[in-house]
Amino acid sequence: MDEQGKVLEGGENRLLNAAAFMIHSAIHQARPDVMAAAHSHSLYGRAFCTLGKKLDTITQDSCAFHDDHVLYESFNGIVLAEAEGQNIAKCLGNKKAALLINHGMLTVGQSVEEAVFWFLSMEKCCHAQLLADAAGKTVKITEEDARYTYKAVGSPMAGYFSAKPLFDVIHKETGGDYLQ
Repeated sequence: MDEQGKVLEGGENRLLNAAAFMIHSAIHQARPDVMAAAHSHSLYGRAFCTLGKKLDTITQDSCAFHDDHVLYESFNGIVLAEAEGQNIAKCLGNKKAALLINHGMLTVGQSVEEAVFWFLSMEKCCHAQLLADAAGKTVKITEEDARYTYKAVGSPMAGYFSAKPLFDVIHKETGGDYLQ
């Protein structure tokens, strides 16, 4: 599709998800470095987004999001206005992920693999934190250790590399049919 939301390929019967378009279009316009954005209303992401806070750095996996995600605190219903998509993109800034309060998660990447991996990983981090917080007081990773670990697990290449086996399995299981 083009920047105005006109479907260019995929057949005449393809429908535009207007809310998704408003978010994704604004992000791609604001972030030329972003090849892909992943957004959904996953179970643990949605539950965590009702808390109105960012992820704590409590696991090695959560270090990938240390100082690299934001909380979008404005919920105005379904994103059907161009300005709302632009506000989400502005809040995201140069970060890899956003927790959209009362809504869901959003991740971006320099490759499809990276964006998908960050989304799956953030969903697992939300799940882990919900469980840990329900059990009691969590022990946070120190700032120094979180920054050190982020360098190893939070880069675009780390996201791509971590997703590659998942994409290889999909390719093998489908014989590449998903590319059509």
